[in-house]
Amino acid sequence: MTQKQSANESYSPLSIVSHWLAAILVIALFFTHEGERGSASAIFHVSGGAIAGLFLLWRVWHRVRRGMTASPKQAAVFNIASKIVMWGFLTAIVVVVLTGYFLPWSRGAPLDMFGLFSIPSPMGANRPFHEFVEEVHDIAGHLFVPLLVLHILGAAKHAFINRDGIASRMFRPQRGGL
Repeated sequence: MTQKQSANESYSPLSIVSHWLAAILVIALFFTHEGERGSASAIFHVSGGAIAGLFLLWRVWHRVRRGMTASPKQAAVFNIASKIVMWGFLTAIVVVVLTGYFLPWSRGAPLDMFGLFSIPSPMGANRPFHEFVEEVHDIAGHLFVPLLVLHILGAAKHAFINRDGIASRMFRPQRGGL
């Protein structure tokens, strides 16, 4: 590997910071999703999730807009798996965020923001739609677990087996990177 990677093989400082912030937010939201109604955990999950959702949607847009890094030289199956995991993460983020907004709204309830204000529902209560949205939100949210495991295994493969610098590029920002 060369000392300085080309732009399509590296990440910008903004991409790296947003990657790690998104990871922290997704993990925090995952671990607070079972909080009892009214608990600090549930309030963070709903209200914090609503705010984090705006950032996460921006993160997906930013990643898609900036493009993807060049595929490393490895067996095609690993590059295909990498793309599936990455697109799985991006899709799961969009689905979880959008269904998260619709969970209270599909009950005809406003989206409460830490008890400070609320965002009114754009729709009336619709129980079948609410149950559908709830199921999709739950399934998409739980998809993060296997995707994260595969993502970490892929990073570990590049760091410890291939030793090709692919994993370390998430720690070394490069101006002009993706």
